[in-house]
Amino acid sequence: MGGLGSGRWGWERTRETTEGLLWLDVRYLARRGLFAVKPGHLATDSVEWSRGGKPSGNITVVYAGDDPDAVILDYSVRADAGKPWVPVRERIGLERTPCRYGGSRPWFRCPGCKRRRAVLYSVGGRFRCRGCHDLAYESTREDVGERARRRADKLRRKLGNTGGPGWRGVPPKPPRMHWATYQRLVNEILEAEREAMAAWTAEMEKLLAQVERRRA
Repeated sequence: MGGLGSGRWGWERTRETTEGLLWLDVRYLARRGLFAVKPGHLATDSVEWSRGGKPSGNITVVYAGDDPDAVILDYSVRADAGKPWVPVRERIGLERTPCRYGGSRPWFRCPGCKRRRAVLYSVGGRFRCRGCHDLAYESTREDVGERARRRADKLRRKLGNTGGPGWRGVPPKPPRMHWATYQRLVNEILEAEREAMAAWTAEMEKLLAQVERRRA
């Protein structure tokens, strides 16, 4: 589930961005078939998080066919490392909207603002939407160069980057990938790196200009 494995379990402090927080996506639960149970039946799903490649916590999501308008979250929290874990059982409302070609799409009903949300984040041991927690996406805090560099890294991962974080080379063509696709991705990587370098150069020129003004 992507970012689900990158969170921290413990809530040592409130974060200003979504980066590193525990989060729960209703679309993920739907793909897992959690909401497909019929009345009279109960479905549970366990979502696990890890830190540094090691398990660091999990949350149990319970859905009852007789109560289709909510899920129950069972998990534990603690205020600080070393303090005892406190069990939490929270009811999160659900809402559904019709899809164009039939069926319906589930949404969380945020316990804070009562609005439809696909993703809820945990801050202080409670799952709420990004707006209620006053969180910003990490990408909104990046400048032009950082965004371009992050885009280049994402493209490298598509090509099976094995150079590790910070590696700026171009990975070889993966097996079975068409050459045209590979060349397009390489060109996008190079263009993103050019944008990052141009932004870095502009920033350096700005700093040098400030230094020169102070000297003058």
